[in-house]
Parts: sequence; structure tokens; C-alpha cells
Amino acid sequence: MLDVGGRQARRRRRTVRTVEAAVAMPVLLALLLLGALLFDVITDTLSWQVLAPAGSGRSFAFAEGFAPFGSWDRVMRLELAARGVPAEDIEPLLADPEERRVLEARNRVELMPWVDGRPFRWLVTTVSDELVADRPLWSGLASRRELLAAAEPGQVVVLNAWLDPAFVLRNASRSPLVAGLLPAFVGSLLLVGLVILLAVPIGVGTAVYLEEYASDTRLARLIELNLSNLAGVPSVVYGILGLTVFVRLMRLGPVVLAGALTLTLLVVPVVVVAAREAIRSVPPSLRQAAYGLGATRSQVVLRVVLPNAVAGITTGVVLAIARTIGETAPLLVLGAAAFVPRPPDGLLSTFTAIPIQIYSWVSENDVEFTHAASAAIVVLLAVLAVLYGIAYYLRRRFASR
Repeated sequence: MLDVGGRQARRRRRTVRTVEAAVAMPVLLALLLLGALLFDVITDTLSWQVLAPAGSGRSFAFAEGFAPFGSWDRVMRLELAARGVPAEDIEPLLADPEERRVLEARNRVELMPWVDGRPFRWLVTTVSDELVADRPLWSGLASRRELLAAAEPGQVVVLNAWLDPAFVLRNASRSPLVAGLLPAFVGSLLLVGLVILLAVPIGVGTAVYLEEYASDTRLARLIELNLSNLAGVPSVVYGILGLTVFVRLMRLGPVVLAGALTLTLLVVPVVVVAAREAIRSVPPSLRQAAYGLGATRSQVVLRVVLPNAVAGITTGVVLAIARTIGETAPLLVLGAAAFVPRPPDGLLSTFTAIPIQIYSWVSENDVEFTHAASAAIVVLLAVLAVLYGIAYYLRRRFASR
């Protein structure tokens, strides 16, 4: 007797396994490529360099320069003494605000992983240092002995770690050795903060209106049609809109407020779609039970619908905000500056953002700026990872409630 049912079941299982393999292979390939790209970016934040220092060229042991809240001052005292500055002149030099500002702008104090064959040494590099050679991490690791042997007297061979806490805290500079990410980092935080304040009330309010209040009118259909169309518009079009309306017609100029308004237009459709889906997921029985107890429509929305939809709304908002951090095209069209020496001090200040700073550094014809750009990419990815982690945590927390 033929086992027709068993044969069909085995055929179905083979088909399912084939489809699963066909789906898993592109995903696995994408993950491998993404991992390789991330590995390349991270390793590019480390480079072997041969420097002809304009300063003393001396390095200092970790214990000599480390202080819980004053390593820069301690190492600079050692460096100034090594440069021949008299001991009685060092303290007044560091105490003078203008002299200190000049020193901070022209000198970079860093704990290098490797200096002239010795690990973890403090080294002061300056904007006047001459770069003799720059090698990638792995090729330099294989040839570090040759680099030491070929270095001339007075030259220093270092393993330079471009990504360190000071990198995020330094101002921008035309010199890659002392360039930092602080203006771009602060600019991105200001943009994100303003977008949250503007996009969340507008997006969630629109979603509540469309799902809970609006009837099938021409206005409601027009709003839904526009939202569907706006969600698929390329981001550069929003940049053109922001340039026309906020920069030129409203005469704001390429400032933080204009950038935030432009990004708000970009993410509001995303927030509306996410909020509507979350509101739709609330069971109708909860609404009917609330109405049966005598609650008004506003009470049902505020006390029943939104508390049960907050998990989906929060996730959508966080993911939409994460998108704004990585946007470059609308801000470039808007006229955001590629170089801002200091962080913006208000909503009407010129600004830059992390993606624009990365684009600017990559465009420079200098290998050292590519290392700085790789360090900035790692910072950007870390910020995105934190936001996605927050979205996952909030969704789990509200879902459990």
C-alpha cells in the first residue's frame, strides 16, 4: 500500500527547508558583510605612525601622567619641562586662561597603546608634528621592528588610538591630530532633542485623531493619502523643502532650529504610521468595556488606548529618532556647516552633525582624517546601538506591564 500521506509530508518538509535555506543565505551573507565592514572600521581607528615631533618627543609612563581628574595638566607639566620651560614658569603658563586655551588647541595629550617599543605611554602630539609614515593596524603590526629600525634620531614610532574619550570631548580642528567630535556630537544631540519635542506630539496626536476621532471624511482621506506618500519621499526632498521654507522664506538661515524643523518633517510620517499601528493593536473589547462603564471618548483614549499602545508608540518613536541621527542629505542641502570650531550655543547657531563631520573628514585628502572618520563612525554606531537598546528595553517593559 502506497504511503501517499507520508510522501506528501516529507515533500512539504523538504520544501520548507529549501525555502528556509534560501531565506537564511542572504541574511547570513548580509551579516557577514556587515561584520567585515564593522571590523574594518574599528581596526582603522588604530594606526602605526612614525612622527617627527615638534615638541620634546618624549613619552611618559602611565603612572607618571595618570591622575583621576587631571591627567592633561600632569602630562603637560612633564612635557613643558621636557621642552626646557623653566619650572617657575610652568604653573603661571597653565593658570593663564588664554595660554591654556592655546596649549589645548595645539597639543593633544593621549595615552598611546605603544610608543617606541614600550606599552601604554603618555605622548603629547602637536599640530606641527610631521607625519613620516602611516601604516594600517595589521601591516604595521607585522613590520613594527622594521619601522623602529628605519626611524631616524628624534622620530617616534607609535600605535595611535584615534578613538578615546578625549576624541569626543575635543573641539574641531583643521589638524587631524587634535581634531575632535564635540561640536558635531552636541549638534546631533540638539537636533534629536528638538525633533523629539516637535515630532512626538504632532505624530502621536495625528495618529490618535485618525484612529479614534476622525470619521470617513474627505479631510481624513486626504491626510491618510498624504501620510502614505510622505513616508516614501526621499530624504533629500525634505532638505530642499527645508531650504526653501525655513532657510529662505522664514529667513532662519542654516541654523539648528531650521535643521530640527526639516528633520521633524522627515520623521513625522514614520511616527504617525507606528503610532497608528500600535493604537490599532489595542483590543476593541477594552474600549467597549470602558464605554460600558460610562467613560467618555477622551477618557477612553487617555486611560485605556494610549497606556496599552505606549509600547508600540515608544518603539516607533525611538526608531524614527535613530533615523534622524544618521541623516546627511537633508542637512547638506539645508546648508549645515562642514566645519564648526565650537559647539552651538543656541537654536539659532550654525551647526554640524556627526554624519556631516564624517563626510567632511572622508573628503579630506589626508590619511589621518580617515582614521578620525572611522572613530566618528564607531561613535555614531554606538549611539544608534544605545537607541535601539532603549527601544527594545521599553518595548519589553511596557509589554510586560
